[in-house]
Amino acid sequence: MPSTIKDVAKKAGVSIATVSKFINGGNVLEENRVAIEEAVRDLNYQVNTVARGMKTRRSMTVGVLIPSLADYFGVSILATIDSELFKHGYSTIICDYSEKDPKSAQAKLEFLMNKQVDGIIMQPINVKPEDLDRAEAQNTPIVFVDVQVGNKKHDSVLINNTDITMQITQHMIHLGHRRIGLISGAAGVLTTDDRVAGYRRALEKAEIPFSSDLLYLVNISEESGYAGLRHFMKLNEPPTAVFTTGHDLTIGALMYMNEKGIRIPDDVSFVGFENQTIARIYHPKLTIGVQPIRRIGHTAASMLIDRMSGAYDGEGRIVELKASIDYGASVQDMNAK
Repeated sequence: MPSTIKDVAKKAGVSIATVSKFINGGNVLEENRVAIEEAVRDLNYQVNTVARGMKTRRSMTVGVLIPSLADYFGVSILATIDSELFKHGYSTIICDYSEKDPKSAQAKLEFLMNKQVDGIIMQPINVKPEDLDRAEAQNTPIVFVDVQVGNKKHDSVLINNTDITMQITQHMIHLGHRRIGLISGAAGVLTTDDRVAGYRRALEKAEIPFSSDLLYLVNISEESGYAGLRHFMKLNEPPTAVFTTGHDLTIGALMYMNEKGIRIPDDVSFVGFENQTIARIYHPKLTIGVQPIRRIGHTAASMLIDRMSGAYDGEGRIVELKASIDYGASVQDMNAK
């Protein structure tokens, strides 16, 4: 005979109400959560999600929407988001959308709303406020990651893009570089604009003139990283150092340098972003800007759970996390020449 919620409560030593609250995504004391999870495993208790959904009018599903399933950042945070949501009884529906199609994000949001998701976590590249109309009309909570959409209704988890780009540019300047190339995403996207602002602020502080030739802003892709490096190397006066602000941009730039036999840091100094694995296997070890991927995913999931459980229903919160620099040997000290 299948175990019941009463059996779980008895074995865990808690009330039926506490087990019910946990199963339905509510917050319970940590010691109770551990006891309930252990009882569920031992008794092989199976939640009747259909019956629960009819009773609570909740589907216990969350939509996760990212620009591309090939995008390193979006895919990297998925595992943490899914794990955190699963602990609270939620499953995920993962969708991607096209940054180039202005209707793609709205269509995928409609799809998720038709699936009656209880909440949405999304990376809103080129997403317009009006795309969110249906979710807002139905009071479906949304948490943004990486990019903030301009209103105070939703929570956001960001990194300080201005600060990390300024730090990396200043690192290169400190080592004697004055012509520094920046390869980033499309202009007009908040993440890109913040990174360009940090780059320009570092140049300004060092009284280095800004040159538009040393900016390559198209999109976050291997193709763009490759083309950006090619563009810089064909300039009459190429940069002595280059910073790529995304994983795929970093891969593309390295592909170009490997194909052309460009040596790091002898021919050009280089700083990448996000990919610590390739940084460690590349020789010499690359200097890399590092996003706190797990903290981003954990924070986004926790904020959404708070909203869905009713633990928080105030104005939109903004959590800004700090990126860091993993120093390698890919930036040459021009002062020593």
